[in-house]
Amino acid sequence: MKKFILLISIIAIIFASGCVQSNNATTTSSYTTTTLTSASTSTSTTTLLQSEHEKALTENITTTTTLLKATVKIKNFAFDPADIRIKKGTTVTWINEDSDPHKIASNPHPVHTDLPELVSGTLSSGQSYSFTFTKTGTFGYHCHIHPSMTGRIIVEE
Repeated sequence: MKKFILLISIIAIIFASGCVQSNNATTTSSYTTTTLTSASTSTSTTTLLQSEHEKALTENITTTTTLLKATVKIKNFAFDPADIRIKKGTTVTWINEDSDPHKIASNPHPVHTDLPELVSGTLSSGQSYSFTFTKTGTFGYHCHIHPSMTGRIIVEE
């Protein structure tokens, strides 16, 4: 019960300190990080310029979004973009914007042995296929129905 009351008090102090604003030209804010363990409580305080903190948050959101997903459009019997560079763990989605069907498959044609798990069903117009890249390397792919359509995914750590 004492730990619960202590935790609620710390949260209230953190919330109250975050609600205070200054009218100075350069605003600074204190951000308190609290770590609770079964044996003790430790608290550390870091002061950042507010604009630097906001910039860091914006950059993190942008980076996270970029790293999590990528889109390749299939149109005019081509992959757009044909080559993309992503981070490991990124999901790539292919969207068929052609009127003809297409099928994503890893190289080489027709055996698909470079990355055998990279193979979609036949995608009709408007359908999509997604694959998450969990290995690093360079992976060529093509349309199994139209093998002259090629693309490449470069996956980095």
